[in-house]
Amino acid sequence: MFEHITVLKGEVVEALRVGRGGLFVDGTVGGGGHSEAILLAGEAAGVEVRLLGLDRDPEALEAARVRLAPHGSRVELVQGNYRDLPVILSERGLGAAAGLVVDAGVSSPQLDVARRGFSFSQEGPLDMRMGPDAQTAAEIIDASDERQLAAILGRYGEVKGAMRVASRIKAAREAGRLETTSQLAALCGTRRRGERIHPATQVFQALRIAANDELGGLEALVLSIPEVVAAGGRAAIISFHSLEDRIVKQGVRWLSDPCSCPPGLPMCVCGAVAKVKSIGKLVRSTEAEVQQNPRSRSARLRVAEVL
Repeated sequence: MFEHITVLKGEVVEALRVGRGGLFVDGTVGGGGHSEAILLAGEAAGVEVRLLGLDRDPEALEAARVRLAPHGSRVELVQGNYRDLPVILSERGLGAAAGLVVDAGVSSPQLDVARRGFSFSQEGPLDMRMGPDAQTAAEIIDASDERQLAAILGRYGEVKGAMRVASRIKAAREAGRLETTSQLAALCGTRRRGERIHPATQVFQALRIAANDELGGLEALVLSIPEVVAAGGRAAIISFHSLEDRIVKQGVRWLSDPCSCPPGLPMCVCGAVAKVKSIGKLVRSTEAEVQQNPRSRSARLRVAEVL
């Protein structure tokens, strides 16, 4: 059962100004929570709202299909990666959207289902794929030498002693002693007194990000905002850790000020113009939401408006 608690739902609907109507895109439709909220807000405002929902995960799409069925033909669901949104819109003859929401990263149902291999606290295969377009964690390990694997662990998980951990992982894999999530977790060490998180958390995060090319996809999505969202429309992107948030923040900043002139010139001569503007400050979950859904604690929402 694909059950996911939607984070920052009211904040997203408000940021997207759904009352203006039009086509809205949910790039990570998941269980359909944000999409349903957008459609209901449109009904409440008495405007026509259409919804294009994407997800890499076939199980998420099936859950969304059931939840959004009452909204009929106003909803179209597509299995796909939000990094390909420009192509997906073009193939369907759709213009730029009035609004876009993306809830980046892994979802609760993916974490909680052992056979998906995302969690070190449950026995499962070394999978971690968000969809069939991704590589498995096992494939990432097999395709990387020790230095490459250490680079993945260091960059995407900020793993301490990444080279040492990578060496243990490669040795165990080559000896046939690494096939499951519990075996991988055992290679990561144990949580020491005073440490906030288990060291396996960072290793699993790094392999998951690499397997799904999460950061590459998010960067492509952010840079495509002026192409996929119409002038006056907004993009609302939720991230859950600093690596994701940094990509969103820096991407929006560059789109807001794309000048490539050398420093020191008295005025811009490159002709670059701003394509978006940042709206408001970083938004986090309220204490009430965190109490209801502890996983929302790390959620961060940034909003950009296309000029």
